Amino acid sequence: MKKLLVFLFLFNAIQIGIAQNVTTPPVSPKASVSEWIGLTKVTIDYNRPGVKGRKIAGNLIPYDKGTPMPWRAGANENTTFTFADDVKIEGQNLAAGKYGFHVIASETEWILIFSNDNAA
Repeated sequence: MKKLLVFLFLFNAIQIGIAQNVTTPPVSPKASVSEWIGLTKVTIDYNRPGVKGRKIAGNLIPYDKGTPMPWRAGANENTTFTFADDVKIEGQNLAAGKYGFHVIASETEWILIFSNDNAA
């Protein structure tokens, strides 16, 4: 009888221990924002980079390190913008659709790039 009670106690203790798994959030969680700007719905899908004590601007996002290179804004995956209607950004026409978003950054200006290849 003692062996059965000990077995049941240990079995229950193990079950309780297994059931206590804690799911932690990802380091760079995925996020999405949709907003109506005027008559156009704009959706941004991105992964928020985990700072983890690092300096982002000028370090993770390189400034003036030789030939300017586009930075994939966000973490893990390409940030995308989806426009429900045709839009105009900085005087440039952009047709309705989904676009990959990149940035060429310097200390004095940021060049925004909307790419037709939204997976690149």
